[in-house]
Amino acid sequence: MPITAQRRFKARKALIATAGAAAVAATAVVAAQTASAGEHGREAGQTCEMEALPIPEGFVSTKVSGMSDDGSVIAYYAESPDPDDYGALPLLYSGGEVTEVPIPGDDPQLADVNSAGTGVGFSMVDGRFVPYVWRDGELAELPGGEGQAHGVNEHGDIVGFLRVDTVYSDPVIWPAGGSGPVALPMPEHAENGVATAVDDDGTVVGHYSDLADHSGSRKPYMWDADGEGADLPLPEGVEPADVDSVPLDVQGDWASGFLSAPGVEAPGVRWNLSEGTAEMTELGWYEETVAVSADGTVAGHVYGLPTAAYQSGSVVTELPGALDPAENLNYDNAEAISADGSLIAGNVVVGYDEFGMETQNAVVWACA
Repeated sequence: MPITAQRRFKARKALIATAGAAAVAATAVVAAQTASAGEHGREAGQTCEMEALPIPEGFVSTKVSGMSDDGSVIAYYAESPDPDDYGALPLLYSGGEVTEVPIPGDDPQLADVNSAGTGVGFSMVDGRFVPYVWRDGELAELPGGEGQAHGVNEHGDIVGFLRVDTVYSDPVIWPAGGSGPVALPMPEHAENGVATAVDDDGTVVGHYSDLADHSGSRKPYMWDADGEGADLPLPEGVEPADVDSVPLDVQGDWASGFLSAPGVEAPGVRWNLSEGTAEMTELGWYEETVAVSADGTVAGHVYGLPTAAYQSGSVVTELPGALDPAENLNYDNAEAISADGSLIAGNVVVGYDEFGMETQNAVVWACA
């Protein structure tokens, strides 16, 4: 289906014609599942309402890629039904309407969005990454050359990276005033940095590769509103040389992402920026999103289970899906959580095709 600027369409309310898809298309209220206190300490008595986001005609699979802090705008994308086509259709959902975002190139995606509907992302054009911003119904290439845009805050500040050469990159911020890009400083022993998320107060999180250990693994990092940088703390017992870690979200005093190191199972990690502490959660998978709210509630999926969930403190609450967990060969995942923790957006598996490939649909959960 051709992409045209800000073309709106009548989206289907139904998903694909399977029992699992039908369960998603209808609004569902499901009580949080419980387990023994020794297993996960999951909480009973909470309910979560799940609703599927609209799917454009001709598509059957959609996935969430970002959400505004207040949950009013969701960035997601529809995957091509053609198995030989690796393209995607970037979408924004707000107020019951869906807008296509006409990002050119291969594998276009919106990585983040704010409540004004300003979306940021990137695609591959002629073999190089190009960063984009969608603002006031118009698409523009961000200045600075090859790179990617990963995060945007309520003020319109954008963060990501720009290529220095064919191998290395610098973390950058494009300030809302249009004075960017501005390179974010890294430690002397660092290379190949990326800024992944920016908070409304100007705090930026990201990562760099450490030349000192020659591992190529990523070290978690943050910059304050003045651009001063510092390594993020590591959980107790984790050595810096052993870590591969990427912060993916920041809200207020909290940041979240994943961390891989010897002895670590569930890789979801949560940082308290004001206290300078880090702790592992019971969520996540390597390279998968673990999002965070302003009170430190994290959202992702339960490690080892095909179940989307959120974790407040040490209590894990599972989110409803479309399939019985025993039939879900892959997993559902929460990709974003609002600042107040009331809305969670993510993906659920709704079925499998003849080749055993899963079909996923973008959903939003409202939990009380």
